Amino acid sequence: MELFIALFPAFVMILLVLLTRKVLLSLGVGIILASFIYADYNIVVALTYIWNSFFAIITSYDWYLPILGFVVIIGGITSILTLTGGVHAFAEWAVSKVKNRVAAQIVAWILGIVICIDDYFNALVIGEVSKPITDKYNISRAKLAYIIDSTSAPVVILMPLSTWGAYIIGIMGDLFDTAGYETHTGFSGFLAAVPYQFYPIVAIIMVYLVIRYKINIGAMKTYEHESIRGDDSSKLNAELETEEEIQGKQATQWTLIVPILVLIIVTFFIMLFQANFDLSLVMDQIITVPLLFGGLAALITAVIFALTDPHVKGNSILEVSTKGMYAMFKSAVAILVLAWMVSGAIQDLGTGELIAAYISGTNLSAFILPLILFLIAGGMAFATGTSWGSFGILLPIAVPIAVSTNPALMPAMIAAVLGGAVFGDHCSPVSDTTVLSATGARSTLQAHFISQVPYALITAGIASIGYLVYGLSEMLLLAYIVMAIVLFIFVRFMKKD
Repeated sequence: MELFIALFPAFVMILLVLLTRKVLLSLGVGIILASFIYADYNIVVALTYIWNSFFAIITSYDWYLPILGFVVIIGGITSILTLTGGVHAFAEWAVSKVKNRVAAQIVAWILGIVICIDDYFNALVIGEVSKPITDKYNISRAKLAYIIDSTSAPVVILMPLSTWGAYIIGIMGDLFDTAGYETHTGFSGFLAAVPYQFYPIVAIIMVYLVIRYKINIGAMKTYEHESIRGDDSSKLNAELETEEEIQGKQATQWTLIVPILVLIIVTFFIMLFQANFDLSLVMDQIITVPLLFGGLAALITAVIFALTDPHVKGNSILEVSTKGMYAMFKSAVAILVLAWMVSGAIQDLGTGELIAAYISGTNLSAFILPLILFLIAGGMAFATGTSWGSFGILLPIAVPIAVSTNPALMPAMIAAVLGGAVFGDHCSPVSDTTVLSATGARSTLQAHFISQVPYALITAGIASIGYLVYGLSEMLLLAYIVMAIVLFIFVRFMKKD
C-alpha cells in the first residue's frame, strides 16, 4: 500500500474537523474511509471490520472499558460535589489563596507537574481540581485544557516511575539486548535520554511562559477574550445542561479534596496490591482497572458527604449523578470510542510501518537522524493518534540505526522518538490524551484542538532546532543555549505588556 493512501483517512479527518467543527462526524468519516481502504473497498468486509473494532472495545475488560467507566464516574462525582456545594466551597477557599488570573493558571501547571503517575489520571484529576479556581478568574476552558494536556504526557514521559516509563523501559531493555548495546540498561538508557527530550521539556516551560506573559495566539486569544466577557464558547455545552442548584449548606474545601485524595490513594493501593506490595513493580501494572475502582471509591465518598448534609435531598443525589454520568457518556465516551476505532483502523493500514520503512530506506547522515526521527515520530503519532504505537514502531528502528552509525547519539535518538510522539499526540484530535484533556477541562474537543496546535508547532520548531544543533555539534549544552535564545526571542515579541 502506498504511504499516501494510508495517510489519506487521517488527512480527510483532520480537514473535516477544521472545516465543519463536528468532531463525531469527522471521526466517523475517518473510520469509514480507513475501513474501506483496509477492506480493499469491499463494503461487506468493511462493515464487518467496523463492527469487530467496536465490539473489541466494548469487550475490553482490562483496558478500554475501565477507562470509559472512569470517565462516566467523573461526571457523577462532579455533579454530586456541585450539589453539596463542595465545588463552590473549594473555589472560595482556593480563590482566597490565589490572588489573580496568572496565579490560578500556575496552580494548575504545578499540579500537572506534581501528579505524574499517568497521563489519563493527570488529565482528569487535574481538570476536576483546577476548574473551580480557573472559573473564578474567567479563564477559558480551552486554556485550562492546554495547561492540562501540556503537563500530562510531557511530564509523564520524563518520569521513569510512571506507566509510560515502565512501558518504554521494558521496550528499550529488550532492544539493547538484541542489538548488543551494553552501554546502558533499559532503565539507565531511559534516564540518559531524559536530558535530550527537548519537546517535553520545552512544552512544560512554554506553558509557564504562556501563563506568565499572557501569550494568547490564534483561537486561544478569542476564547480568552470571550471568557473574560463571561461567554466562553470553548466550554462544553453538556456541562451547562447538568448544572444544578446547590443544596448543601455544610460543605468546605475538604468536601472536594477528600474524594480526590481517596481516588489517588485507592488507585495507588490497588496497583501496589497487584505488584504484591513491591514498590519497584508498581509502575509495571496497568492503571486502568485500579483507576476505575479508585473512581468508584471517590464516588462513594462524595455520596457519603452528600448524605451527611441534612439539606441535601436523597432523590437529588440520584438525579444529578445520573445526569452527570449520562452527559459524560454522550459526549466524552462517544468521542473516545470513535477515536480509538479510527486510530486502530489507521494502524491496521500499516501507516506507521510505511513511514518507518520510508525513513529506513533513505541514506541520511548521522547528525540529522535525531531531527528526522523527531519529525517522523511526530507525523506518525499525529496520523495514528497514539504515542505508544509510535514508540513500538520507531524505537526498534532507532536503536539499530544508532548502533550502526554513531552509538554516542543513542540517547538523543531515543529521546527524539519519544518527544516526537508526544508532539504528534498533542496535535492529533484523535489522540485519547487530547480527548481526555478536553474532558478534564470540560472544553469542547474542537476548541482544545485548534487552540493548542499553534503552541505545539512552535514548541516543536524550537525542539527541532535543538536536535539540529546537537546533531551538528554533539554538545548538549549548546543545544540548550540555542533553544533558550529562541524561547527568549519568542517571549520578547509575543508577550503582552
